[in-house]
Amino acid sequence: MKLDVHGIIPPMVTAFTKDTEELDVNAIREETEYLIQAGVHGICIGGSTGEGAGFSEQEVYTLCKTVVDQVRDRVPVIGGIIADTTAEAIRKSKAAKEGGVTSLQVTPPHYLWTPNTAGLVQHFQRIGEAAKLPILIYNVVPWVPIDVHAMKEIIDNAPYVAGVKQSGGDMHKIADMMHQLHDRVTIVTGIDDLLYPAFALGVDGAITCLLAVVPEITLDLWNKVQAGDHEGAKAIHNRLLPFWRAIEGPDMPYLAKTAIEILGRKVGPARSPILPPSEAKKAEIRDRLVEAGFVMA
Repeated sequence: MKLDVHGIIPPMVTAFTKDTEELDVNAIREETEYLIQAGVHGICIGGSTGEGAGFSEQEVYTLCKTVVDQVRDRVPVIGGIIADTTAEAIRKSKAAKEGGVTSLQVTPPHYLWTPNTAGLVQHFQRIGEAAKLPILIYNVVPWVPIDVHAMKEIIDNAPYVAGVKQSGGDMHKIADMMHQLHDRVTIVTGIDDLLYPAFALGVDGAITCLLAVVPEITLDLWNKVQAGDHEGAKAIHNRLLPFWRAIEGPDMPYLAKTAIEILGRKVGPARSPILPPSEAKKAEIRDRLVEAGFVMA
């Protein structure tokens, strides 16, 4: 089974109200429409950039329904599921399906204890059987890394697994997944500073933070690689890299939202306990946006 997604799929930030940090439904609709008008090929919600780890089942449903209703079948919508147990992942997956998403992006369980390969197989089997939606495995958790051999075993035994989002930080893992699994499942990259080489390697697309912040330029990067314009693609890579270095890190959801607000879109704060950046950090982000040509000096 392959997942019917390709190209630029932003992991949309989740807009919250400034006073109570609740879902800001109107702002979520506006950000969804912005991404659609930018020309993206799909939207992923409730992932790491979208702060999905802290969502209740009701919030998963509300977010998914709000975005799906705004999208109106113009692009696929992937529902992000980040959970520490199989049971929790199943409940959230059912909420996302009820909200209307067409597929799921699911992390392995990641709190303290690490499942072995058999446990991961069972995890993705049970989620797929319960939700009956295609699953994109979000291979991101540093202490539960799924190597290509374990991934093959999961794919062999969990029929709803239709793709892999490889976010493990280097090209070696992407290369292994592409070489051994791409004939069977969709492979997308989740590594912001390696978008260009991953596109050149032939991945089906990307779901990374930069796509949510500056979708137009990442679409240009994708299109240039597809057209064989590697000189132009490398120029975009060099333009994006210093900006990415300014917003990567453990407080990335707030830094990404800060950049988005500088760009003129209203998405509110990140949820506590992630704190807003210092004035010096905000100035650095603005400087990198200016240098990249995204805002005027």
